[in-house]
Amino acid sequence: MGPYLPLLRIDVEHGYYADGRCRGLRFVPAGTTAERLRRADALVRADGGTLLVHGPAEAIERLRADTDPDDGEAALDWLVHATDDDFACGTEDPADRPRELLWVAPGAPSDDDATLVATPKALDAPEVTALLAPGDRWLPPFALLHLPLPSLPAHGPADNATAWPVHRRWPLAPRATVWKYCLFGDWPEPALAVVDLAGETEFSAPAPDRLDNGTPMLAIRSRVRLPLAQRSPRRFQLRSRPDGAGSPKVLIRRLPTAAAQLLARETIDGLPTIVSEIHVHR
Repeated sequence: MGPYLPLLRIDVEHGYYADGRCRGLRFVPAGTTAERLRRADALVRADGGTLLVHGPAEAIERLRADTDPDDGEAALDWLVHATDDDFACGTEDPADRPRELLWVAPGAPSDDDATLVATPKALDAPEVTALLAPGDRWLPPFALLHLPLPSLPAHGPADNATAWPVHRRWPLAPRATVWKYCLFGDWPEPALAVVDLAGETEFSAPAPDRLDNGTPMLAIRSRVRLPLAQRSPRRFQLRSRPDGAGSPKVLIRRLPTAAAQLLARETIDGLPTIVSEIHVHR
C-alpha cells in the first residue's frame, strides 16, 4: 500500500459566517459508507465545514469494485447534523421540517460539476429511509450528503494525479428576514426614521407596537428581507426629520444589526413573515 493521498474534499460555504465557511457540521457515515471506506483503506476527516477523504492511490478503484448489484447505486453517504448555535436561525432552509431534510447531491450533467445541489426530500422517501437509522426519524439530520461513485473520475491518482483531490462545494445561503427595530423608552423627536447610508434599503415609518408581554414600543420595519450575517456590513442610522428647513438630526450614528437568535413570526401584507427583532433602548 502506497502513501495516503487526498482523494475528495467537500467545502460547505455559508454566507452567514464572516469568513464564508460553515461551522459546526457533523458528518456521520450512513448506509454502507463506513464499511466501504474501511475496505478501501480510506480515512475521513472533518472540521465542521469541510469533509476530507484520504486514501491510497488505488482506493477509488477499490470503491468502484466493491459494489453489490442488490444495493442499487454505489455511493458514499453521510448524515449531516448541525451543531452551531447560530446555524438553525441563520440558515435559509427550504425543507419543511420535520417532515423533510435536504438531499445534497451532484446536479444535472449540464450543471456546474463542482457545485452540489440541495433539494428538500421527504423523510419517508425510499432513498432516504434506506439510509436513516430508527433514531434518526426522531431527531432528523439537517441534510443527507449523497455522492454517487460514478460522479468521481474513473481512475485514481495513480493514473491522473492532476485530477485529485476532487473538489466539491455545497453553498448555503444566510436566512433573510424583515428587520424590525423596536424602540423602547421615550422618543419625543419628530419624524423618526431609519436610514441606510448606502441608500439601498428603505424602512417603514415608526408605528406603535407592543411585545408579547405588553411592553409598548415604536416599530420600524425594513420594506424588504435582508440577509443575516455574523458581522453585517450594513450601516443604518436613526434620524429625526423635523418639518421645515434644516438638516436631519442623527440620533444613533450606527444602529445594531440583526442577530441570528432573535426571530419572530408576523403577518405582513397578509403573509406569514419571519422578522428579526432588534431592540434599541433609551
